[in-house]
Amino acid sequence: MTATVSLVTPSYFRDFESCRLLCDSIDAFVTGYDRHYLLVADSDLELFSQLGNEKRLVLPDSVLLPGTLHALPGFLKWKGRQYYWAPGIGLPVYGWHVQQLRKLAMALLQSCERVMCIDSDNCFVRPFDVGRFAGDLLSPLYADLGGVNETRPSHVLWQKNAYRLMDTQEPALPGDDYIGQMIVWDRESLNTIVDRIEAVTGLPWWKALCKARDFSEYILYGVGVAGNPSLMGRHRIVEQSLCATYWSGPALDEAGIGKLIDAMAKDQYAIAIQSHTRTEPSLIRRVALTRNLWS
Repeated sequence: MTATVSLVTPSYFRDFESCRLLCDSIDAFVTGYDRHYLLVADSDLELFSQLGNEKRLVLPDSVLLPGTLHALPGFLKWKGRQYYWAPGIGLPVYGWHVQQLRKLAMALLQSCERVMCIDSDNCFVRPFDVGRFAGDLLSPLYADLGGVNETRPSHVLWQKNAYRLMDTQEPALPGDDYIGQMIVWDRESLNTIVDRIEAVTGLPWWKALCKARDFSEYILYGVGVAGNPSLMGRHRIVEQSLCATYWSGPALDEAGIGKLIDAMAKDQYAIAIQSHTRTEPSLIRRVALTRNLWS
């Protein structure tokens, strides 16, 4: 029996054109999923609603997150960052933290057995059956084995906090990294992980994460699965990313985008050009169109 799968994408107004490109590429290339959920702040709902269709639903924070977690007034922004706060979490958290909370909340709220999290700076360039990849008896767990080490201090801290939140013994470095661009979560496993966090901390899961501040939703899930033999038995390790990624550097030109596509492995289906490289989404779209990647 094949598990059902939904797609989950958090975004915000500065990434709107990238998100539009992702949505168009999903409509052109991706099959085998139940629904695509776009998750945004209430203030961005009107903008993103135009991307909704019969298979894509745009949901705001007021549906996903508790009302006590709210955006602070604009005059409290620092370096253009939006901050959120709720009683009992200590210092405010960044919008980046809230994007992670949205993914977790949506994965728990939706009804499919699996979700695939896809960030809005991805673009599919080949046909991809997400149901065939993520709907097997065993859920794929992407892992960069040994990827958490001293050269990645942020990842080391995120891993440490994941073990602390679940009150399990952290092994010696290096650890396995579970961060990627197209990540599948098993809903029943995520429920077990969230229940563990709440039992350990005595707090709602979202509040426990806000208080921790330094966390990665993907490392949290990976650590939670890998540390529980019962959950690990529901998964299979996947070491090859489905996505060819340009993480950092100057903005890519047409030739650079073309090289990224040409270098894709045969079992990769999307490219991800990080938004902070300032590569224009319109240029990515144009390269895809001129190569007849979609009509």
